[in-house]
Amino acid sequence: MKSKKEIRKEILDKRNALIKDDVVKRSIRITEKLISLDKFKDSKIIMAYMDFKNEVMTGFLTEHCLKLGKTLAFPLIESIQGIKKICAYEPIDRENGLKPGTYGILEPVKHLSRKIDPQKIDMVIVPGVAFDTKGNRIGYGAGYYDVFLREVKDECFKVGIAFELQVVENIPKEEHDVVLDAIVTENRVILSKDYIERI
Repeated sequence: MKSKKEIRKEILDKRNALIKDDVVKRSIRITEKLISLDKFKDSKIIMAYMDFKNEVMTGFLTEHCLKLGKTLAFPLIESIQGIKKICAYEPIDRENGLKPGTYGILEPVKHLSRKIDPQKIDMVIVPGVAFDTKGNRIGYGAGYYDVFLREVKDECFKVGIAFELQVVENIPKEEHDVVLDAIVTENRVILSKDYIERI
């Protein structure tokens, strides 16, 4: 089995090679699949991410959430007792509530946003570099999401969105890794075995 580092490099190279037009078209298809899920329709508080470089674009999704009146939170990396971790914030000021932060990625402006309790979140849309059909993921190596996903309530739906080229056969799983409930690509919705066994 390839190492996480090897898979990360291989998939990032493939994803970075996508042309913008392709990224837009595929992102729209992924959004359509995601918003058709009952879990999405039933979710009142959703945490999404702000896309960066050639990640699946989340703008179409955030617009749809706001139209439906859903509460939409985004990750902000904060230092709590010297430990960096993700906290969820809902920007209240739509014009000025987001600014470039870590790695140039847009993140909530704290004083213009409302902190959301992870236990109140119904769905987390998780970014990643690579995913497998069992719900395992490879992120960017910091481990922030694995820590955050342990703080949400048990029934929170944890879904990765990715281009089909980001789905690989096997990802090496480590003890601290949190398994996702589903992966949505432009071609399919993959429910993880763990999730199917729970429902």
